Amino acid sequence: MSGVGERIQALRTGKGLTQRDLAEPNYTAAYVSSVENGHRVPSSDALAHFAARLHVDVTQLTTGRHPGDALSIEIDLLEEVQPQLWYEQLATDPTALDTRRAAAEVVLGRRRLAAGAPDDAVGHFERARRLVPPTLAHLRTPAVAGLALCARLQGDPGYAAYLLTGFRDELHRAGLPDPASVLAVHALLALCQHDLGEDAAPAASTALALAGPGAAAVSAFVATARTLAASSHLPEARAALAAAGAAVLESWLADEIAGAFRIRARARLAAGDLAGALADLTAARQRSTGPAALDALVDLAEVHRALGDPTTARALLSAADPAIAPDADALITPGTGAHGGTAGGDGDADSDLEGNRRDRTGGGGSTAEVRRARAHRVHALLSQDAGDLEAAERHLRAAIAIHHGTGPRRELAQLSLDLADLLTAMRRPDDALAVLADGLTAVDTHAG
Repeated sequence: MSGVGERIQALRTGKGLTQRDLAEPNYTAAYVSSVENGHRVPSSDALAHFAARLHVDVTQLTTGRHPGDALSIEIDLLEEVQPQLWYEQLATDPTALDTRRAAAEVVLGRRRLAAGAPDDAVGHFERARRLVPPTLAHLRTPAVAGLALCARLQGDPGYAAYLLTGFRDELHRAGLPDPASVLAVHALLALCQHDLGEDAAPAASTALALAGPGAAAVSAFVATARTLAASSHLPEARAALAAAGAAVLESWLADEIAGAFRIRARARLAAGDLAGALADLTAARQRSTGPAALDALVDLAEVHRALGDPTTARALLSAADPAIAPDADALITPGTGAHGGTAGGDGDADSDLEGNRRDRTGGGGSTAEVRRARAHRVHALLSQDAGDLEAAERHLRAAIAIHHGTGPRRELAQLSLDLADLLTAMRRPDDALAVLADGLTAVDTHAG
């Protein structure tokens, strides 16, 4: 009995069909019997007839391999559920498709990033980028996004922006405006531009115009792809798989997309669009359960303060950082002045890349310390609103102390101006001048 005949017989009996059922209307039961017994080799027309009657692909009859088997590898690459060794072997398998090897390298890079090792992740992302041919530039997006994330975590948002703008132009030249790629590139670019003190709102808006359901859709798309592949509906399965890939990329960049929402929210807040800012910050909070969600709480507190709701604002600040006392008692260690010590702090912010995981989201490398400084600033605004200028001063000094330790921050200059204005209002002009002088020195010190 031939291999083809064996497979036809197994599929026929498995579906409860007789030889006559399989044969009609084009062939006879005797012909089916001779094929199944290996006495005759079916023609291409006969194979197409049998495949249609059995609801399978011709390839499955001739080779015994289910046409959906190849897609199962793509699904495993997307779900990232296989053990480490599986991805390592696939990444180095010279017989595997280059695009699959690239996808495996991306998984390995993501895992190194999750482990807090961006230096190690760079190699994986770079190999992935090189494996994908220029004609499939949009498939390089996860690798380029990974390289940009690494550069930003390594303190070089300028290089990250260079990578992203170059890749954006490459996609444009290739005529590949893939929505998932455009979303990823512009969300990351917005954060880098914000880090660099540039106008990030246009890039953020471009990204958010394409934001989809993200993580919520991944499992549904993957399940659909598996089902369609198993039933040999391959074009539909590939479409579902492509949608799953876009959702996975968006899910992986959830914090960065949340950061883009926060950037646009700040622009809307500055323009007086409180409803728009509130909507964006609510979306940012829902997008992330990590540090970006805490950042959004601080920004939401500022919006609620602008809406005249100090109670909600203080509650949000407490949720974002319970360690900050609303009355700002003992925030500054005696003798430290505007900059000294680590007021309200978690230690030296420069150590976050050395041992602690640095937040991936927005605005000047938004570490826990920077988030705390912003919370102090909103507390200061609330204290001013309530007429407690002494508490407002303590909160502003605490914020300045944190920014002074976390490196170049345009917020440092603005906070110095805010504190000087406050001290002037408190009829302390000499102290105001001292704050401005100290602030200028600090900004100059961190200018590089």
